[in-house]
Amino acid sequence: MSLLSELRSAVRGLIFMSESDAPLKPFVWKGVVIDSAAALLTHLEKDATIPVQEVALEKFFAPMTTPQSGDDDEAKADRVRFQALVAQLATLTETRVFRLGSGPEILVYVVGKTPDGSAAGVSTQLTET
Repeated sequence: MSLLSELRSAVRGLIFMSESDAPLKPFVWKGVVIDSAAALLTHLEKDATIPVQEVALEKFFAPMTTPQSGDDDEAKADRVRFQALVAQLATLTETRVFRLGSGPEILVYVVGKTPDGSAAGVSTQLTET
């Protein structure tokens, strides 16, 4: 199974919750090196002046992987799936989380390096007011 297929399977049906809920979208960019926020903005053809914040992988996913009081069975199952996704993303090297924009719509790219040096990960959109 290809890495993209594995990521698609891992995120199928998962929703990242913020003020609006959004799906996670997997990607593999063959031959693309994302070693900085500037490289990501260039690859995405975004304005270089967009504010970018980098956060730790575990911190970004903490709201989805940390048990909450009152979690029902579905929430518990999703938490386990998010934990598995984080573990899978951590197997990529140099995995970084980039938050693009200052709100209320923030694009998020979780990007790591594959064994062949390509970029891979997941993206989503957050709403924060």
